[in-house]
Amino acid sequence: MNNKFVEWIAQASGKVGTNKFILAIRDAFADTIPITITAAFFLLINNVLLEPTTGLLRNMPGHEIITNIGIQAYNGTFGILALIITFLIACRLAKSMGSKDGVTEGVIALASYVSLVPNSVPVISNAGKTVQASSVLTQDYSSASGMMVSLLTGIFATLIMMRLQKSDKLKIHMPDSVPPAVGNSFSALFPGMITVGFFAAIEGILNTTTGLTVSAIIIKILQAPLVTGFQSLPGILFYVLLSTFVFTIGIHGADVFGSIAGPVLLASLQQNIDAIHAGQAAPNIVTQPFLDAYVYMGGGGTMIALVIALLIFSKRPDERAILKIGGVPNIFNISEPIMFGLPVVFNLTYAIPFCIAPLVSTIIAYVCTALHLINATYILIPWVTPPIISGYLATGGDIRAAIMQVVIIAVDTLIYMPFVFASNHQYALKAQEEAPADDTAK
Repeated sequence: MNNKFVEWIAQASGKVGTNKFILAIRDAFADTIPITITAAFFLLINNVLLEPTTGLLRNMPGHEIITNIGIQAYNGTFGILALIITFLIACRLAKSMGSKDGVTEGVIALASYVSLVPNSVPVISNAGKTVQASSVLTQDYSSASGMMVSLLTGIFATLIMMRLQKSDKLKIHMPDSVPPAVGNSFSALFPGMITVGFFAAIEGILNTTTGLTVSAIIIKILQAPLVTGFQSLPGILFYVLLSTFVFTIGIHGADVFGSIAGPVLLASLQQNIDAIHAGQAAPNIVTQPFLDAYVYMGGGGTMIALVIALLIFSKRPDERAILKIGGVPNIFNISEPIMFGLPVVFNLTYAIPFCIAPLVSTIIAYVCTALHLINATYILIPWVTPPIISGYLATGGDIRAAIMQVVIIAVDTLIYMPFVFASNHQYALKAQEEAPADDTAK
């Protein structure tokens, strides 16, 4: 690889990866892992085991109660993800900007978000008339469907709060005898009022004068095009190639670009979940579990295929030693031991198939889903779920998805195979070159 090009990529990715806004988003999503896995657990129970037509436990006594428990758990986790993300982004960003704990800024950002989204929805009454129900916060805005509004509100509310809190004129100074927590709250009173009032005014004025809402405009102008872009085959191939390539030069693509793509992919997933629950076909092909189940099997570069190719074809003792260390973790999509131990990083022999294999994986999975040969993904699975199992679970129990994963792994293993042979040849040549030197030394 060209050293200057690699250096430029490394610097550019480094700036993105250390940007305080990107870091705040990344860390906020990392904080939600316990609730997203909890949501996935209950979704699996309701959509696989208790599914009304094919679920293995659909006729068990008390299945209605278990289903309702799963719905309530989903409502309390994935159903309020946008609210949680707003709070967490504000907390993380405020701390990076000098706040003591970021909690106050998180609370104000959350209040700003709720002030910004519509609080009335049309409902059909018992008389068959459509009426407006006020003081309602629906999952159209509290779940991942409102993710783009959540991200922007969390960031801008925090920036406004941090700026206003620098002004002594807006601070209420309490006596030293007042507990610090109370004093800090009063110190943030006026900045908080101005911040929440600002967002509420934007929504109120816009809705009154035009009938539009800020959330609808943001979703239509920003979120919808991004979702659409990721749903096109060229769009997702470009993302996969970019995030995979930077990994070959030592930059964790998922960390750098996941913060950008994550909210979009979660919004796509939420649309699929809503459609399935409504008895409709899932509208999106590409979601976060689509990538986790089909493209990142074994980790970046569809690494499990490289592990299999090494296991079958590699004759190098050093590579087989690395397999003993990284082979088992790779089953659970942990690729770092192979990535840096083999290595793949800065190793052109393996960097080439490492970039090609996930593109082929994406094409196969995309085409099969588009042709309805397999169900679309609509269940968020933990990223450590082993291949074969992951495809079955992410599609709500579609065995065809698991079979397709086997096909993808087989094809990608064939892609890695000639490069493993090349690595064997390089090792043999190096051994031949060192042999005369050893004889001379003797």
